[in-house]
Amino acid sequence: MALAALLLCGGVLAHAVRQGGGRRAEDAPVPLAAVVPAEEQAPEAAAPPVGVALETERHVPFAYGDGGELPAFRPWREITRAQAAQMLLRLLPEETPAGASYTDVAPDAWYARAAETLGALGVVRPGETEFLPEELVTRGEFVRYVASFFPLREDAELFADVPEDSPDAPYIRSARAAGWARGKEDGTFRPDEHVTRAEAAVLLNRALGREADREYIDSVHPAFYVDVSPSHWFYYDVMEASVAHGHEGGRWTGHTPREKVPADGFHLVDGWLYCYDSQRGDILRGESRGNFPFDAAGHFTSGSAELDAKLHTIVVSRTDSSMTQEEKLRALYLYTRDSFTYLRRPAYAFGATGFMQQDALNILNTGYGNCYSYASVLWYLTRWIGYDSVIYSGTVGSNRAPHSWVEIEMDGKTYIFDAELEMAYRRKKRFDINLYKFYDYDNRWLYRRPPTAA
Repeated sequence: MALAALLLCGGVLAHAVRQGGGRRAEDAPVPLAAVVPAEEQAPEAAAPPVGVALETERHVPFAYGDGGELPAFRPWREITRAQAAQMLLRLLPEETPAGASYTDVAPDAWYARAAETLGALGVVRPGETEFLPEELVTRGEFVRYVASFFPLREDAELFADVPEDSPDAPYIRSARAAGWARGKEDGTFRPDEHVTRAEAAVLLNRALGREADREYIDSVHPAFYVDVSPSHWFYYDVMEASVAHGHEGGRWTGHTPREKVPADGFHLVDGWLYCYDSQRGDILRGESRGNFPFDAAGHFTSGSAELDAKLHTIVVSRTDSSMTQEEKLRALYLYTRDSFTYLRRPAYAFGATGFMQQDALNILNTGYGNCYSYASVLWYLTRWIGYDSVIYSGTVGSNRAPHSWVEIEMDGKTYIFDAELEMAYRRKKRFDINLYKFYDYDNRWLYRRPPTAA
């Protein structure tokens, strides 16, 4: 169970479970049982072990998004020692001395002061010559870091999988006594598993006594991240951890607005198409804008998880952020034209619809397909980068041969994109035929369109 499974969140136990490939999946909150009332808890020691306390009065942000065009928080990303130290540094008094020195920490490293300060306090790698900044932090280690800033308590049993002689044991025991951590049903803590950014945010909020003002956040939407939605168990904790805000009596009194707000409409980020809605201050999730459906994660979707994964891989491998939208369009057209082998198959009826998903999967899985297959892949790829393209099942030429192709309206004109037919001409050594962004101004090619299209 992830560390988040062990954290007390407003009277419920928020938790995550491992899935294949090391990812974590959100789960619904489950009731928390048998919390020890504060008046029955044992008295605490007079001071924290390090002699310095973390900031609890001012709700300063200690975890940030990546600052991208559409910012991401990366909640499932496991944190490094440098990142953990930086989180804690933001919660320390400014005058906290930084006296430690490490051979693998350059003076101009972004985490240098964090390493030197946390090391000097005896919290992170004290007395060591190396800081090992890129090493991933375990749950037990992170609890030790945080608990070092609070009076240690001994009025709790250790979890079954935490050895008494572990250097983390006194801190894990203290965190359990304070109500920050609770084991799984089998009594384990999993101290050697790595802590994620979401788990770190939740734990620190609980340790600091910080609870997000849900009503304020729901009405104002002070921040958004493409990978953190209101349905995630950690959503409000991420808001609390990442947004500078004033507070009084458990309520937010205001917040520091975002410096940059995305433009309304489509954004292609990391190979995924999102749609930012400026009125709600978030991306669309589980709904559509025009002909573009978006899934619960906010990604444009074909309706098939298998096809979405394949299309995403193509877009990532064939485009990059330095390219214009039309350069991406050209790259994806060439991919479609040159990546497959023609396979004769029965034609669909004039005006047929609904064949695109299966035909796209067939050609991507086998490498073989006909004009409907080529057009289906191209149709999805053009939409994937934000073009409201149309696919046709019609005819072409004076003999009215059944055929499928894609069209896009640009600058008031409708252009034809026919990757399969251009491929066929190239097989015949006709390299002069270019059906990319082809404008058939006098209908010489006799493309015949049905009255309706997808």
